[in-house]
Amino acid sequence: MIRPLTGRGVLLWLGGFFLCIFAVNAYYIFIAVDTFRGEDEQKPYLQGVEYNRTLERRAEQARLGWTADVHAERVAGGHVAVVVDLKGKSGKPETDAELGGELRHPADENRDRTLKLTEVAPGRYRADAGPVQKGYWDVIVNGGAKNAPFETSTRLWVP
Repeated sequence: MIRPLTGRGVLLWLGGFFLCIFAVNAYYIFIAVDTFRGEDEQKPYLQGVEYNRTLERRAEQARLGWTADVHAERVAGGHVAVVVDLKGKSGKPETDAELGGELRHPADENRDRTLKLTEVAPGRYRADAGPVQKGYWDVIVNGGAKNAPFETSTRLWVP
C-alpha cells in the first residue's frame, strides 16, 4: 500500500538531501585544506616585508654584472649534479663565492633538496642533489662573495 506524500515527508526528504550535500562538501573542504595549504613560501608575510631589501640586493647584483649558467647532469649511481658557472661583468670566472641553494620540484615541495655548492674549478660550482627523478625542476642559487649578493633562479630539465 502506498502512503500519501505529506508536507512532513517532503520536509524530511528535503532536509536529508541538503544534509547529504553539506556533509559531502564539508568532507571535501577538510581534505582540500588538510592536504594543501595554498602557500608556496613558508612565511609569505615576512617575505613581503623584506621585499625592499630584495630589490636592493637585485640592484647591487645588476651593478656587479654577475651572470650564471646553471645546468644539471646525471652522474654515476643515478645521482644528479647541479653545476653553476659564475662569471663577472668582464666575463671572467668569479672565484671564492659561497653559494647555496635549492632544487625545487614545481608541484611537490616534499621533493625539494637543499644544495651546498662547492668550487671545483675557477668559477665553476657543483652540488650533489642525490637521486632525483627526471623532469623539470627549479634551481634557486644564492650567496655571493665579499659582500656581493648573488641570486638566480632557473627552470631546467633534469635528465
